[in-house]
Amino acid sequence: MSLKNNTHIASMPHIELEISNPCNERCVHCYRVCEGTKRGFLSAAQARSVLEQAKALGAATVVITGGESLLNPEWKEIVSVADNLGFRISFFSNGSLMKESDADFLATIKNLKEVQFSLYALDEAVHDGITGVRGSCAGTKNAIQLMRERDIPLFVSCPVMKENKTAVLDVMRWCDDNGISSCADIFIFGDSDYSGKNLEHRLSWSELQEFFEETMKDNARLSYVWGNGHGKRDLNEIEFYGGAAHSLCVSGDGTIYPAIGWYEPLGNISTDKIADVFENHPLLNELRKIHATDIKECSECTCADFCEFCFSPHITANNGELGKVDAEFCRFVELRKKLAKARDEILHQES
Repeated sequence: MSLKNNTHIASMPHIELEISNPCNERCVHCYRVCEGTKRGFLSAAQARSVLEQAKALGAATVVITGGESLLNPEWKEIVSVADNLGFRISFFSNGSLMKESDADFLATIKNLKEVQFSLYALDEAVHDGITGVRGSCAGTKNAIQLMRERDIPLFVSCPVMKENKTAVLDVMRWCDDNGISSCADIFIFGDSDYSGKNLEHRLSWSELQEFFEETMKDNARLSYVWGNGHGKRDLNEIEFYGGAAHSLCVSGDGTIYPAIGWYEPLGNISTDKIADVFENHPLLNELRKIHATDIKECSECTCADFCEFCFSPHITANNGELGKVDAEFCRFVELRKKLAKARDEILHQES
């Protein structure tokens, strides 16, 4: 790759490693569907090279994920490499393949920030219906228990969709009751091949209102899911594609991408240096120039305090074209702020 030298050196606080492109589950809502991301396992030697290069650029945290991470036969070696290099590690897995020996290993990792699993329901029929794999719920629950028995930092992600819009509330309550950190992702992003096939599982606007009413039950116990906003923000300081502008994703076959879920090839670790791609690639340099104030819809929006400025929905909704927004995501942010304010008014009246 021949890239024009960039005089401004951007910082890289973070790197993502998709160490296993294959996955053993077939989740109906999954956005990671590009054919080019379905092959290959990153080796421990490759991971070491990438992480050493990223560390030289200032990276301090790493996400190790897949596909399914445990399918990579060298996943433990990769985690150990990251740990020995001093990276703060977030390890993602569906947990269905985890054994006691795997949990014992993770308990030895000094710099482990969290192990993250997705649990779609406590009801096995609902969870397994989403993953397409019978027994996957039992496997994930077992993995969670293995983490808890060893005091391994644990995070449970609960994507909300039509199939589990009621069942996921039980997951949230169970996590809260057991002191497990969790989040419920209410907006399903489009898939990475821009086809939008997975969007049929996204909650409709009427279903979002129904979900809100469910979270308000039992003294609004689960209403925290709507958030409290970020307060007044300076849009000049917010990079619209910030989540992808200052990181890279290296996939199992060595391809370098901007980020998980945005599979625009930037190079390959077999031929390109991480620093060369990160500092000089035209796409990344273009991303770093675009701030929220450059986007007409953002500059006119009154809901910036409730927006996460996540690049994924905008990229997938617009076939990778820059400078365009996903109108449905913007509408969701507007509704989220409206529902959060409605919650606050109800709680104020009750108090």
